[in-house]
Amino acid sequence: MTEPTDSFRAPSIADRLGPYRILSRLGAGGMGEVFLALDERLDRHVALKRIRTTGAGGGEDEAARRERFRREARLAARLNHPGIVQIYDVLADSDGEVVLVFEYVEGTTLRRLVDAAPLSPARAAALGRDIAEGLNQAHRQGIVHRDLKSENVLVTAAGRAKIADFGVAKRQLESDDLTASGLVVGTTRSMSPEQARGEPADFRSDLFSLGVLLYEALGGRSPFTGTNPLSTLQRVLNDEPEPLALAVPGVPGELAALIHRLLAKEPHLRPRSAAEVATALRTWADMPASEDDQPTWIEPSPVRSATPAPPAAPAPKAAATASADRSAPRRRLIGALTGLLALGAGLALYLALKAPAPPLEVAVLAPEIGPTGASRQEVELLAAAVRDAALRQLGQLKGVAPKAPEEVDAVTGPASTIARAVAATDLIASRLDCRSASCRLTLRRIRGSDGALLSAESLDLPIDDLALASHAVASQVARAFPERRPRRGSPDLGASSADLAELLRLRREVDAPTGSGFDALYARISALRTRAPRFLDVYLLEANAGRLAFVRSRERRHLEAAYDRLDEARALSPDSPEPYRYEVLAALAGGDLARAARALDGFSARTPGDPRALELGALVANAEGRPKEALQKLREAVRDYPSRVRLRNLAALEFQQGEIAAARAHLDQLLREAPDDAQGLLTLAGLELGSGDPARAEALYARIVRGAPRPVPLNNQGLAYLLLDRYAEAATSFEQAAALAPTDPLIALNLADALELLGRRAEAAAKYAQVVAAISGDASATDPQYRSTLAQALAHLGRGPEAVEAIQEAIRFGPKNAQVAYEAALVYALLGEESSSLTNARRALALGYEPRWFGFPWFAKLRARPDFRTLVENGAGAP
Repeated sequence: MTEPTDSFRAPSIADRLGPYRILSRLGAGGMGEVFLALDERLDRHVALKRIRTTGAGGGEDEAARRERFRREARLAARLNHPGIVQIYDVLADSDGEVVLVFEYVEGTTLRRLVDAAPLSPARAAALGRDIAEGLNQAHRQGIVHRDLKSENVLVTAAGRAKIADFGVAKRQLESDDLTASGLVVGTTRSMSPEQARGEPADFRSDLFSLGVLLYEALGGRSPFTGTNPLSTLQRVLNDEPEPLALAVPGVPGELAALIHRLLAKEPHLRPRSAAEVATALRTWADMPASEDDQPTWIEPSPVRSATPAPPAAPAPKAAATASADRSAPRRRLIGALTGLLALGAGLALYLALKAPAPPLEVAVLAPEIGPTGASRQEVELLAAAVRDAALRQLGQLKGVAPKAPEEVDAVTGPASTIARAVAATDLIASRLDCRSASCRLTLRRIRGSDGALLSAESLDLPIDDLALASHAVASQVARAFPERRPRRGSPDLGASSADLAELLRLRREVDAPTGSGFDALYARISALRTRAPRFLDVYLLEANAGRLAFVRSRERRHLEAAYDRLDEARALSPDSPEPYRYEVLAALAGGDLARAARALDGFSARTPGDPRALELGALVANAEGRPKEALQKLREAVRDYPSRVRLRNLAALEFQQGEIAAARAHLDQLLREAPDDAQGLLTLAGLELGSGDPARAEALYARIVRGAPRPVPLNNQGLAYLLLDRYAEAATSFEQAAALAPTDPLIALNLADALELLGRRAEAAAKYAQVVAAISGDASATDPQYRSTLAQALAHLGRGPEAVEAIQEAIRFGPKNAQVAYEAALVYALLGEESSSLTNARRALALGYEPRWFGFPWFAKLRARPDFRTLVENGAGAP
């Protein structure tokens, strides 16, 4: 139930007790001993607590006492709540003593935390809320703890509180208790006045003990502790505690008032229920935590001066008065300047100490699966749950940015290679070695820069209980990063094993086709959300599915549904950055630029220094028509964390803005390290298509689509065929792309162009009309590329005024976009406005567009102009 304290001491009971194999001794107290054991039936660790009933006191015989212990433990075993340590079993050892089998909780006790340093109001309230919720569950079933104290509260590595010893606490007497059996029940410093008088204790007695516990957590000491147990009892009965506001300055007044209500001598003056206390504590539990708060598993070591400062020397009495008077203003000025300098130095030191640690970008590798005696399918699902739990826990730690799994999986090789490729400061590597019902998980934290092992843990996971496995993995990951604090209000998993398994399956299916495929997927995600309303990940999954559905179908309802899920996710976990990140992407897809900017602010506020904020900021700045700012942000991210994905994105943005040399340099940097990087090859092919060799571009695209025929490579291969005057092959590529993405207006426009160049004008006109209908009916299609696509289709259909309006919108949103400039030249050429076409052609060429793109028949009149030929021959100059 707590950290092993004496694991090498020989167990004082047999090596086996029923189905439980004793592994080590965890500790001992006045009423018995606690052991770590393995339940070999379920392949899980448990804690065994042997209760000494011999000589327990009173006139009750031993057999009756033991039977009453068993009865009370069975009653407590009915409790099943996240805030209570679960009792699994009750049995007897060879001496007939009662042995209780508990859930094994990895963590520490609240007493040890408070002994290290008092807690902040937010931290104490958060743990108090967990305890109050557990008490409420017990009280509703008629069970009273009777010995609630910080020693009986476990704090998990994830920072949640669990009450231990329900059903046995009322008979436990520790070192500060009265020794006369039967005189009092409980621990003197935390018992209620009615307990101290020997009266029956009800749920209000537990509330008094909770008040003592909260006072201790904030002040570091009990409000009633005396020089001995009897004096402590007298203080519990007669003395009012020192006002908490005086004992601990800075505690919110209402929180102090609540604690003093809990400490009321008369039970009827205390809060009405534990539920009322839990509700009140939520207010302070949700306060922003002080950055000085230490993680719950770190014991701070404050430095104090051992020598008092010497007294100031008295001023000499013989000093000249006149001189003193003349120098007084100067002394005051010097004193003021010295004070300002000291203040400045102190402020600089304060800011340096308060500056957040550099963010960690952590890659979680897919777990390695060793030889297994279990179903391969079950083990693979467990492996997915292990990785999911690690990513989720990392996302709940401040200053940690987990890398996207798809980015990590695209790289093979040793840890140092993967770390360099994805710019990971740390990696989490794991291995599963499985038997029939459980797996041994080895979890390692590895430093990315040199592959050094920073920590390693092993634990057993059940194959058939994914929720339990997920909790265990999250705890281990939190322990592996003790220097990173959990986010305020980080939610529990909030899902059963079946729910988690369904989520893992649904994630693999989010890329399903549009239409009925997405409708069925939504129904399953919605059903999962209904079953597990506190499961944060299902809200994010549904929002992402809505964004992808919108991108494919352009149906606004999908986007609105995504926004609704993200609002609910924020309510569930206000401090999580993930809902804001998903909203930025959804809003950009829908052209909701103001919403994207607001969501970016929310993400940045929760992730100071996180390079993902720079990436998202670059996307927003580019969409808002601030290309230079976008480049600056992305270059800053690449400078500090030069991953392959960021290099590719930067090269694509540089190419888009006409910085061809810089784009080539970054692609060369990428491909030198990873010659077969598929996305790098795709980006290079795009650069060759736009400003290089179309034949090489076609060869690159052909290589890419052979491996995986996808809409974008097929579309771009068709563009390369157009530049090579191979119109029929171009039409075939566009048709294949359109079959994979039937609602994409850009692909439909390119297919219409190929049909027109082949002389199939009626078919082309129908396609152009399809493009106009698709984009005109989509109010969110404000991206410069979409407006330019609409303008081209309108120009081909002879709808000049509408085409001019659309292309001007595109130019306004993308003033430095080379492709928009080229397409503006094309629109004006189709409309016969040669001067405007020449102006935009000059801009496109200056931004890096190759002259060969003006070789299509639509530019015949422009090519006949001497000024255009001079422009091409002499270079375009500045855009």
